[in-house]
Amino acid sequence: MALQQELRVALLLFDIDGTLIRPMGVGRRAFERALGELYAGRSRQPFPFDGLLDTQIALKTLVAMGIEPTARAVEDLLALYIRRLKDERPSNPEEHLCPGVAALLASAPRRGHDLALLTGNVSQGALLKLAFMGLDGHFRARREGGELLGAFGEDAQARAGLVPVAVARCERAFGKRFPPERTWLIGDSPRDVEAAREAGVRCAAVATGLTEPSVLQALEPDLFLLDLSDPAPLWAALNQGLPA
Repeated sequence: MALQQELRVALLLFDIDGTLIRPMGVGRRAFERALGELYAGRSRQPFPFDGLLDTQIALKTLVAMGIEPTARAVEDLLALYIRRLKDERPSNPEEHLCPGVAALLASAPRRGHDLALLTGNVSQGALLKLAFMGLDGHFRARREGGELLGAFGEDAQARAGLVPVAVARCERAFGKRFPPERTWLIGDSPRDVEAAREAGVRCAAVATGLTEPSVLQALEPDLFLLDLSDPAPLWAALNQGLPA
């Protein structure tokens, strides 16, 4: 019985923007303010941020503006972005939660599953956004000082590279192994599906972000959901093929 219970444990790696929190532009506004302060008068062509790492966004933006994307330039831009993000706290946080998120995050640990993050946000940005919504407590490490657990925009050069980082940190924090078939990336972007496939883990794609549901579904993730208001299909997928 103990072995069966252990087999049923899954690691759920959550994206933030568009998956836990409705797209509301706080990150883009803070980023644009930081750009305006550092590079006033410079023009650039806007591009979609969804699914990109913050470091990729900063790099791509600097290149588009004709600025050499040195490590120092990226670091300075992201540091100012974090300072401006602190001013973006929404007046009514609950309005910005994606459907079903609060209940799912509360019930998953009761079912034995472990929670962590896999996000393009740099860690300080992830903490601010989750704290704005009162969600940060669900993703605090039980050890290592209680910092956010998972992988963040500064931890890899591409999204798929975040997966082994997150898994390794979670295995240390939770004291158990998470094989690929028991590791799920939950996100709203095609880049989440692609990252999970490249890293060899499972993916639940949720159509609460900026991607059209038909586009997301056509990528054939392991599980497709319009939102997280009914978690039953997710629980069923986590247990699929396991002993009763």
